[in-house]
Amino acid sequence: MGDNRIDVVVADDDPAVREALADLIDSHPDLELVGLAINHEQAVRAAVDHRPQVVVMDVHMPRGDAPSSVRAIRDQVPGARVVALSAHGDRETVLDMLAVGAHGYLVKGTPAEEILEAIVRASRDQFSMSAELLADCAEPLRRAERASWRFEDLVGNRLEESYLELLGQAPCGVLVVGSRGRVEYANAHARHMFGYGSAELRDKRLRDLVPERYHTASEQLIGRVFTAPSAMTGRRRDGTEFPAQFSGGHLQGRQPRGVVFIADLGPLRAAESRFRQLIESSPDAMVIVDEQGRIQAANNRTEALFGYDRDHLIGRAVEALLPDQPLTISLREWDDSAEEPLGHSMELVGRRSDTKQFPADVSISPLRTEEGLLTVLTIRDITEVQRAQFVLERSLELLEVTDRDRQALLSHLVHAQEAERGRIAADIHDDTIQVITAASLRLQQLRRRLRDPEEQRVMDKLDETLKLSLSRLRQLIFDLRPSSLEHGCLAGALRGLLEQIRTETGITYRLEDRLTTSPPAETMALIYRTAQEALMNVRKHAHAKTVHVQLLGLDDGCLVRIVDDGEGYNPLEVESRPGHLGLSLIQERAQIAGGWCRIESEPGSGTTVEFWVPLGDAPGAPPGPLGSPEPPEGDTQP
Repeated sequence: MGDNRIDVVVADDDPAVREALADLIDSHPDLELVGLAINHEQAVRAAVDHRPQVVVMDVHMPRGDAPSSVRAIRDQVPGARVVALSAHGDRETVLDMLAVGAHGYLVKGTPAEEILEAIVRASRDQFSMSAELLADCAEPLRRAERASWRFEDLVGNRLEESYLELLGQAPCGVLVVGSRGRVEYANAHARHMFGYGSAELRDKRLRDLVPERYHTASEQLIGRVFTAPSAMTGRRRDGTEFPAQFSGGHLQGRQPRGVVFIADLGPLRAAESRFRQLIESSPDAMVIVDEQGRIQAANNRTEALFGYDRDHLIGRAVEALLPDQPLTISLREWDDSAEEPLGHSMELVGRRSDTKQFPADVSISPLRTEEGLLTVLTIRDITEVQRAQFVLERSLELLEVTDRDRQALLSHLVHAQEAERGRIAADIHDDTIQVITAASLRLQQLRRRLRDPEEQRVMDKLDETLKLSLSRLRQLIFDLRPSSLEHGCLAGALRGLLEQIRTETGITYRLEDRLTTSPPAETMALIYRTAQEALMNVRKHAHAKTVHVQLLGLDDGCLVRIVDDGEGYNPLEVESRPGHLGLSLIQERAQIAGGWCRIESEPGSGTTVEFWVPLGDAPGAPPGPLGSPEPPEGDTQP
């Protein structure tokens, strides 16, 4: 064996491909076959035993995985170079092999001369890959370069002008106070409320707009980030006063400025009589209680509910109606002028005049008046509500059990479907592609022995037919089991599908992935198959030029939006036609997963398909071949 001979080990689990590669290597004067292997374990052992310069390895073989085998060969036989030969040409598989140090990646169906050239180049420590694969693997770098941009700061005068324009539309009076404590801006409500013109209010201090007794309180509103509403009195230009509610805050901008909101409470006086009418007309019992917890007023419904005359109730403690319970009205805590009290509700037990008790929902609301702080109790008998709630809870429990069963069934159905797709794809790869690859290699060997040009032309056409068959079979494998989906990358799988549609039809696409979490395997498969059905409708029927696909995280789920600029259609007319099952399948898949689907279209306006499915883990999901999730990819466009 001369010094210029290149020792080669061939590893492929298909006998026909393995023997065809062996014969091809034997036909080359500078190559010598020194070992054969039928799985990853034997490939590493043959490399260690024979110390070849090049190992030609099938990526998908039993008893191991390709990246681990490449690492083992590089560690134990540093001089060996690995050339991958596979039926799979997807980006993830290629990048996985290159990441561990493979010196070449060829797709089965590559011409025999290119295989021999790749072996020779690998022995020289040179890299080999088809231009199509190289362009596909470099696409993420081009997208990253296109996506770079610089965010400019937009905060400034225009933002402040927007704030002032917004404040001008406020339904109450608004004053903007500068750092010197002077009014710089007043909206129309404030000018009307105080009786001043715009120029007259400017440079006034807030204390000029309230009586002297409120000077200190008004000054406390300025310069604070936020102050709770406070009841004070405003003073108009003519000296008259009106009850008002003041609150303060901070206006964002380049300079520190305060903002004061004023609400005129004068109309509330006229509303007091209407308030009493409202109490009387309420369908619930309403009781007004003073600061000592004694009943000051009660409506007709209170008499009917508790069986007392209202004259009998006036002046009595509210405990007569709601005895022996922590009512927690907290009247003393509410009597703080710095903070406005907030109401709340609670479930208590009411007692009627005949001592019978009933469950009651009690709403407790504070009411400030000139006489002091009062409390309004709204009391409702919820006996029937509690009964209905019990029935509802039992119904919800039944629905939850049904939903869990449905989710479990969905998980098993999706898993079984994907497992069957995977089995078919594996059969195609392990049988049909291998046989056609071997036949292609044999055919190319035969062609080199022919001298008649006509016979060579026939052989060339036959070789092109075999290559077309291999290409279509590889595409079929991708359709049945996208490798990106196996790697847990939903966006990658959809990108592969969109790229296929672009190649076949010329429809350009834009894909946006804004998911922050990766869906479970079964949910990811369901999302992909549902989107695939919608995109097939675009390819077959839409006559579109572009399609826009978005993956969005929404309400603990995934929202998929597919928008095309095609011809559009009348959904009611098309969906009622026999044979148009695609749209129904999209809606049914989303509903089975516990989600929803919406389709909008009209002639001449394109079509929008939206569907949402929850991202919760599918219960009882059996382990499947889809792999572990990867982080989602960013926004892309071809």
